[in-house]
Amino acid sequence: MKKLLLFFLLLSLACTSDDPEIEILGEWQLVEVLADPGDGSGKFKSVDSNKRITFFEDGSYTSNGIICDFTTSAEEASGGQYTINEDGYLIPCSDPVSYTVGLRLEDGFLIISFPCIEPCLQKFRKQS
Repeated sequence: MKKLLLFFLLLSLACTSDDPEIEILGEWQLVEVLADPGDGSGKFKSVDSNKRITFFEDGSYTSNGIICDFTTSAEEASGGQYTINEDGYLIPCSDPVSYTVGLRLEDGFLIISFPCIEPCLQKFRKQS
C-alpha cells in the first residue's frame, strides 16, 4: 500500500509544470507586427511604439491606442470589455461594422489577430 501511495505521489509531482502561467491581466506593450503581403511570407517585425493595453479582473481593458485598429499609434485612448472563449479572448469592435479581434497568449506574448484577408497580427510583451 505504501508503494502505491508513493507511486501516485511521484506521478503527481512529475505532471506538475515548472513554467509559470502567463495570464492576460496587467499591462502589455506592442513590440512587433505582422502584415502578410498575400504570399504567406509575412514575418513579425519590431516596431517602435508606445501602444499599450491593460487588462483588468472585471473583464475590462484600457489602451492608449485604438485596439480595434491595426495601427501602432498610441495617440487615442480606447477601452471596453473583453470576453473569454475556448480559443482565447475576444474584444468586440463596431466601427464601422461589428467584428471581433482575437487575442491569445503564445510563448509569453499576447497576440492580437485582426480580421484581414491576409494575416495581420500585433505582438505585445507583458510589462513588469
